[in-house]
Amino acid sequence: MAQKILVLSGKGGVGKSTVTVCLAEAVTALGKKALCIDADIGFRSLDLIMGTGSEAVYNWLDVVNGNCTAQEALVKKNDSLFLLSAPSVSGIDTNKEKFGEMLSHYDGQFDFIFLDAPAGSGEIHKILASVSDSALLVVTPDAVSVRSADIAVDRALEVNGELKPRMIINRFKKSEVLSGRQLKLDDVINLTHTQLIGVIPESDSVRLMVSGGPLAESPRSAFYRTAQRLNGEQVIFNKRYFS
Repeated sequence: MAQKILVLSGKGGVGKSTVTVCLAEAVTALGKKALCIDADIGFRSLDLIMGTGSEAVYNWLDVVNGNCTAQEALVKKNDSLFLLSAPSVSGIDTNKEKFGEMLSHYDGQFDFIFLDAPAGSGEIHKILASVSDSALLVVTPDAVSVRSADIAVDRALEVNGELKPRMIINRFKKSEVLSGRQLKLDDVINLTHTQLIGVIPESDSVRLMVSGGPLAESPRSAFYRTAQRLNGEQVIFNKRYFS
C-alpha cells in the first residue's frame, strides 16, 4: 500500500506546491513510484509546476463522479511520477467516503501518494486529513508562517489523531537567521511542536522553481536527503543549519 502523505501549510506563499513536486521527484530517484494529487480546488497549480499543464483531460472529481476511469485521469510525467489534477471550479460536492474510494484505486500502484492541500483550513482539509497516513507541514522560518502552520497541523490532528506530522522548513537562509530576519530552526521546531524532516535552503528553492526536476534528483539536493528520511533512512542534518 502507498504511503498517503498530506502536504499542508498554514498560509500561502511558502512554496508548498513546489516542495510537493520536488519531493515527489526526489523519491522517484530512490527507485520509488509517486503520485501527486492536487487538492487546491479552483486554483490548481501542480500541473504547471510539474510541466504537464496542457495534458490533463480529467481530474479527481471526474473519477469520483464516474466520468472516467482512475487510469484515464492520470497524467504521466515519466514512468515513476504521475499527477492527478484538481477540479478547475470551486464549490464541488464530495466527502471523505467518496474521496477515499477514489484514492483506493491508486493505493496498490504507487509507493507514495502526495496530497497537496490548499493553504489555510476548510472542509477539503478535513477530508484529506481523514484519508492520510502522515502529514508534511511546510513552513518558512518567519513568525507568520510558523503561527499559522501550528494552527493548521492542530486542526489536521483533530480530524485524524493517527497522523504523523513532520515539518519541512523551506527557503532557509543562514545569513537571514544571523541578521535576525529569520527564526532559528530550533525556535521553529519548538513553536510548531513538530518533528523536523527537511531543510530546504533558499538557493535550492529558487533554482528548483526555475529548472524543475534535475536538482531535485541530485544526491546533493536537500530534497533528496529529505526523501531519504521520508523513506525511513537515517540521514544527519547539516550542522551549519543549527550553529
